[in-house]
Parts: sequence; C-alpha cells; structure tokens
Amino acid sequence: MLIGVGDVQINLLLDSAIKMAKDENLTHELNEDLGPGSWMHSDGWGIAYLDGTTWVVEKSTKAIFHDPKVDQLRNIKTNLAIIHVRKKMGSKTHYKNTHPFKFKRKDLGDYAFCHNGYIEEEIEYCPSFSPKGETDSEQLFYAILSKIQEKKPVESMRETLERYNKCTGTNVILATKETSFIGTRDNKFPRYYNMKIAKTDNFILVSSEVLSEFKDLEWQNIELGDIISINNETLTFQVDKKPIISIDE
Repeated sequence: MLIGVGDVQINLLLDSAIKMAKDENLTHELNEDLGPGSWMHSDGWGIAYLDGTTWVVEKSTKAIFHDPKVDQLRNIKTNLAIIHVRKKMGSKTHYKNTHPFKFKRKDLGDYAFCHNGYIEEEIEYCPSFSPKGETDSEQLFYAILSKIQEKKPVESMRETLERYNKCTGTNVILATKETSFIGTRDNKFPRYYNMKIAKTDNFILVSSEVLSEFKDLEWQNIELGDIISINNETLTFQVDKKPIISIDE
C-alpha cells in the first residue's frame, strides 16, 4: 500500500502499485524461498483520492496488473492519493472486502483507510459502526474510529494497533483531507510489513516498499511502532515514537 501527498504523480503511483502487486520490488520473508514474483497480490485493488475536498474511491476485485480500469484513472488530478493492492487473508475476494475504505460522519469527520496485515482476534468497535464486508481491515478501521470519538487520532491508532497481538502484521494508513496518519507496529515479518517514507519540497510518499519508479528519492525506514502524522497542506510530518517501557528490577 502507498500514499502520495502534494504534487501527486498518479501514473507513477499506479505503475508502482502494479509492480508491488506483482511482487517484483524486493525479497522478504514471504517470498525468499521461491523468489520475487511468488507472493503476488491478485485479490483486488483500490484507490482513494481527493477531488477537491471530497473522497473518491474506486475499487476492483481484479488483479491491478490485469485490470484495464487502471488506464481510466491515469488522468486524475489530486493532491492526495492512497492505493492498496490486496492479497486476501481470512475473507474472500469481494468488492466489499477491498481497500481503501471510507467513512464520513458529521461528529467524526471524513476518513479513508487501508491496512496491511491480518488480525486473528475478534476486533471490538462501537456498535454505531456497521461493516459492509467481512474483512478484519474494515473492522480495524471502525475500532480506530471508535476511539477517535474520545481521543486524538495518534493516541487512538496506537492503542488500537497495540491491542491485538494475534496478527501477522498491522500497518495502516488513515487519512483526512487535512492530515494523513501512517501507523505501524512490531510484527514477525519486519521486512514484509514495513513502511518507508520519502520527501521532496513538493511531495511526500509513504510506501510498504521502496519504489523504483520514483528516481533519486531518499527513503527512510519508519521504525516499527512509530506513527507518522503528515500535514497535507504544508507537507511537513511528525513522528510519534513508540514509548519505551522500562521494567524496574
């Protein structure tokens, strides 16, 4: 998954997502035995982008590298785009299970969300939210929003991500038109469930992989457990470090 903020180059983002879905960028824990290309994401894809101040979400259950719909989106003009390619775990290939998800309510705001990972535990969220699909990712979205009703987004994300320990990994993107948040947590596949950030004067890119389509970018690893907050207007970001817990002897 990836998010671009600022001077979004939509063609490069789409081409990067295609390459990501084909598992062509790197060797990680889940493809190291059979090699790159053996862990493809072919169970759907989606994009959420801002059209002015309105979220537009386009999804498909086809593999992004086999979907002609991609070419219909290459002329998008936006300052914020999120793309997710899906490899299903725990729920079937279905439009309602495909990321990104969006939610709008007057008392909460207007959000888009996507998730990498799979949570095996029952996820708790306020009953005022009603999932449309069966995926743990949509439920995790509502679990975070449930806490945002009372707490700030960073605190809500941290508490929610750290709560569920029976998971392969849990990295998320949560975005409003003003601010984008990238949340990570410790996991047993740190090369695969990783997030990286790159910044220029007019663009910020966060991705689960280094993207070769974007030449000359200097990428930094986001440490697992950190949460990044991006100001979508000023293109500045802050890092909320994972707290260090000391154990008194």
